[in-house]
Amino acid sequence: MKNLIYLLLALPLLFTSCSNEDMATSEESVQVSFCAEIPKPMGTRASSTLSVDKVYCAVFENGVEITNLRQNIDIVESQSIIFAPRLIKGRTYDVVFWAMKEGSYNVDNLSQIYRVEGKPEVDYDAFTATTNITVESSEIIAVTLTRPLAQLNIGVTEEDWNAVVALGQTPASTSISYESYDAFNALTGGLTRNYRSITRTAPASGTFDVGSTTYKSLGSFYVFVDGTTEKSLSDIEFTIKDGSGKDIRSDVQIVHVPIQRNYKTNIVGGLLTGSITYNISLGEFADQDKNQTL
Repeated sequence: MKNLIYLLLALPLLFTSCSNEDMATSEESVQVSFCAEIPKPMGTRASSTLSVDKVYCAVFENGVEITNLRQNIDIVESQSIIFAPRLIKGRTYDVVFWAMKEGSYNVDNLSQIYRVEGKPEVDYDAFTATTNITVESSEIIAVTLTRPLAQLNIGVTEEDWNAVVALGQTPASTSISYESYDAFNALTGGLTRNYRSITRTAPASGTFDVGSTTYKSLGSFYVFVDGTTEKSLSDIEFTIKDGSGKDIRSDVQIVHVPIQRNYKTNIVGGLLTGSITYNISLGEFADQDKNQTL
């Protein structure tokens, strides 16, 4: 008799279990393919000049990453970057992409990406994109990644450069300091973590053009910018040193420098000798010859 009672009591649990299992299996999943593209001028070849070589792909639902869907893809010349997770019909997801030089950023949490310090400044180039999708059927979605960073270039005229070289000091490096949050949220496009004073150092080498004028580069830097289409203003302080570590110019302040994600900001002029004179221009990466002087 007791065995019969236990059996009757267990039957509702058995039916409930079967019902839940049927509900879970009724959620149909489909494969959604994302074809990611990095603008060609930024370099997509597997070579020593490659600016990025790895794409991290992730799926978020309600702001939380579905960790088992994360995939890391090597960027290989002449091959498309394809991320093809299986997603459940009827659900809405955010699909996040982050491309970088492997090892240059900590990407354990794509909502809080920050630098791995100690790399050359050129290694901190990066690209990102986020797309929101409500799954209805299998499809192929094209995604273009762009920089979440501004590139800040500091340069001087050849005459200004030669003047300090003649005095026995050849520019070797430039350090910049500015205040900002130090991490990037690839899900929202905003900045996060610690708001603090940040210092970056880059070598003084090479040249770059602004319009029809060529300048000697004192340093090129990558700076995180909030995920907006508008430019923001930042106060920059920089110090230029020679090969022996001696200051050529120190603690030079330039206020209200415009920066914008996926744009170059060029600070150029006479920064080494005499009175400091400079021009600032803002130019989009996609059309580098069109620089707006500010």
